[in-house]
Amino acid sequence: MATNPFFRKAVPSEQDLIDDLSIEVIKINGFDMVYLPRTLVREDELFGEDRSPSRFSTGREIEMLVESVDGFEGDGEAFTRFGLEIKDNVTLLVARKRFEKEFADLGFLTPREGDLLYFPISGGIFEIDYVERENPFYQLNKISTYKITCSLFRYSGEDFNTGWNTIDGVTSDHTTQYTSLVLGAGSGNYNEGETVIQGAGSTIAGQVQEWLSASTTLYVTGLTGEFQAGITVEGQSSGTKYLLGSTGTTSHFAVNDTDEDNLEFEAETENLFDFTDTDPFSEGDL
Repeated sequence: MATNPFFRKAVPSEQDLIDDLSIEVIKINGFDMVYLPRTLVREDELFGEDRSPSRFSTGREIEMLVESVDGFEGDGEAFTRFGLEIKDNVTLLVARKRFEKEFADLGFLTPREGDLLYFPISGGIFEIDYVERENPFYQLNKISTYKITCSLFRYSGEDFNTGWNTIDGVTSDHTTQYTSLVLGAGSGNYNEGETVIQGAGSTIAGQVQEWLSASTTLYVTGLTGEFQAGITVEGQSSGTKYLLGSTGTTSHFAVNDTDEDNLEFEAETENLFDFTDTDPFSEGDL
């Protein structure tokens, strides 16, 4: 049996009314959020992930409604075997028409999983885990809002250059930028904290933050001048000398945490396995 023809659902004027009411409610009771689209640097087309730290180069303000009036959802603050973990979640509503208007020029019309949201009231950055695109389910045969489920974002080396100083400060506030020098032939071990230079009496210098002897990689900060490939890098206190390889310098980010033991664990595990042994049953080169 067909539906009642006297009560049509797909009436454009009524659909527009629902859209306008949704926008008005969110503008009155919502919060101004900053939406940060994620740019994948080296996309893995199989898993849809980024094989390098992603980039966030723009941020746009848009109003959203927090669905829970009792505060953040999730497990909150919890002590685990790894220490204190904060697992805040939040569910947001955004008007479809408003989102399309703000982001149509960027090439997408709906919120995307993996993008970030900055919540100015709490000062937190949340990552979009899931976007429900059919809730409410086709009210008057049309979608008026999107429901966004987010969790607290965990920084892992992403590059922020959005133009919003508060957001871009995530990189400088929580990380220290190291310059890695991939070295070649040489001998000795650099001391943490010592000054290294290139060539006698050179003004090209830096301070050692970490030395990985297994991979002959040196991490330095406080650079003066630019290190050049093919020139010896000399430690002022240790007397260690290695030739800087042709790969030059790269950037490495380490989280600023006075209680972290990452470097100590990494140093201890360097000598855990002995890779100098050879296979007696091989042809002599393994």
